[in-house]
Amino acid sequence: MAFVIREDSMIPSFLLTVFLIPILMVTVGCVSSPPTELMVRDDHRGLANWYEREAVRLRNKADEMRRMREQYGSPLFQPSPKETKEELIAHCERFIKYYTQAADEADALAKIHRREDKAIP
Repeated sequence: MAFVIREDSMIPSFLLTVFLIPILMVTVGCVSSPPTELMVRDDHRGLANWYEREAVRLRNKADEMRRMREQYGSPLFQPSPKETKEELIAHCERFIKYYTQAADEADALAKIHRREDKAIP
């Protein structure tokens, strides 16, 4: 039995690859995890500090996206023919939401670790 590969069946997988790889690259670049040595040592104070710094970093990224959104919304900004201003602004808004939610989660984790640090004699 011979397999016949039709070109039109390869297009969806090619498009998936083209779009999935950049999304994964951005996601990995946006998310970081606490240092392993802090977790191994059960260093709640260190973890709380790390999460607080992470929240600040994520809020700075959200602010950066807000500035980009303002630039894209400017009457002087002319997007390339490939995208519209609305698409660029929507892109920024998605990242603002993502970074803000991630910062809120980092703040919540910092509070949990602060409580754990105080609970340990």
